[in-house]
Amino acid sequence: MNMKEFSIENAPKYSRVASARKVSPEYRDVVGASVELLQDYRVQIHSQTPRNPVEPFEGSILDISHNLWQDWRGIWSCAANCLLEITSDPANLIKAKQYTEALLTPELLDGPLWRQAYTKPRGYPGDYLVMDHIYNGNPRGDTLYGQVVHMLAIEIGQFVEKRKKFARQSIDEMVARCENPDGMLIASLGCGPAKEIVEFSQSHLTGTRPLTFVLVDQDSEALQHAGHSISETLKERQDGPPIDIQLRHQSVMRLMREVGPSEMLLHADMIYSAGLFDYFGDRTCHVLSKRLYEALRPGGLLLLGNMKANTDMIGPLELIADWTLTYRTAENVLSWADGLKGAEISLRTDDTGYDYLLSVRKPA
Repeated sequence: MNMKEFSIENAPKYSRVASARKVSPEYRDVVGASVELLQDYRVQIHSQTPRNPVEPFEGSILDISHNLWQDWRGIWSCAANCLLEITSDPANLIKAKQYTEALLTPELLDGPLWRQAYTKPRGYPGDYLVMDHIYNGNPRGDTLYGQVVHMLAIEIGQFVEKRKKFARQSIDEMVARCENPDGMLIASLGCGPAKEIVEFSQSHLTGTRPLTFVLVDQDSEALQHAGHSISETLKERQDGPPIDIQLRHQSVMRLMREVGPSEMLLHADMIYSAGLFDYFGDRTCHVLSKRLYEALRPGGLLLLGNMKANTDMIGPLELIADWTLTYRTAENVLSWADGLKGAEISLRTDDTGYDYLLSVRKPA
């Protein structure tokens, strides 16, 4: 049976019981409590939903989803030890995923964000539509319950919003210190919807130095979406410095392998990738970091993000949504900068505590 068709409704009872025996009692308690919580909220929302669609809903979607988020955190914040046990053994991880996707995942698929990540219509979980849902932050769904669990996913995914904010702040700072009359070149690798560039284009209305943004992504639809959003923003501006957008439909791996580093990135003032390295192995991260650093002009900035190891985030991402990432320690991430001559290195954790943000500045 295809994993995406495997749910509590169609899984034979004996299969669910057998699967339960393969995971720890502690993790079974976490999943059981989560299922019970969601079912309680489903009943609560149904009881408050008017039969006449013209009548108003007796609650606030945002208030209910916030309460659900608080209750959800109470369950999963206690799961760190059993999650560490699960992730330390690939066999345990497979068993836990099967168990979770059979019992818990179906309770969440009414939410468009959960459904988009889990079913992967674009071939991968963290596509630009997933990012857009998180950035927009509005209730979506065909039912009130679907809207509530959609908002739960947005709360869980706030690390996406925070690293976008960090990239935006870094762009602002780089542009503010630019002294080159020819302007700047800034590249985003795995750009997705490039929301930070849309926001920058809306607000950057002073100065005269031209700016070039190079957006690289393997998803042509993501590139088209980003390009259209930025172009529409630029059309609405009454003034401001010229901004040029260059779209490159190419995987970063191919870009580095074929041209390494590519001419499109040579002498960049800033290169950043907020969530791409989560999908790569250690050796690839080391090689890419070195080549991207070499492509920077003197004084240039390289920004790289990666999810932290040993947090409870692997629960909703890997186990519930089948969103596989490589989680790393601070030492792992800092090692990417080993051997980068003269580099000024800093590492911080985002405001959610789930994401590492590495800054590597080339000497001027």
